[in-house]
Amino acid sequence: MNKPRGPVARPPRAWTAFVVHTGTPETGWCPTCKAWTLLTARLLLLTPDGVSALGDRTWCEICDDPDAPLPPRRTDRG
Repeated sequence: MNKPRGPVARPPRAWTAFVVHTGTPETGWCPTCKAWTLLTARLLLLTPDGVSALGDRTWCEICDDPDAPLPPRRTDRG
């Protein structure tokens, strides 16, 4: 048998695109490190059906820095 020459027509693959988008970040006061370094942004899920809010994500420039984590705080009780 001979194979057909040229491109083979394939049925289109069904897929759905989901995109996570962050809203406008806002600054705030971090109660842990006592600095004005807290960032808060709303996470939005964009789908073909519309937009859904996933929730808020907060991040502190000082407390959540993976390269230089804060040392554990120690309270002297004596």
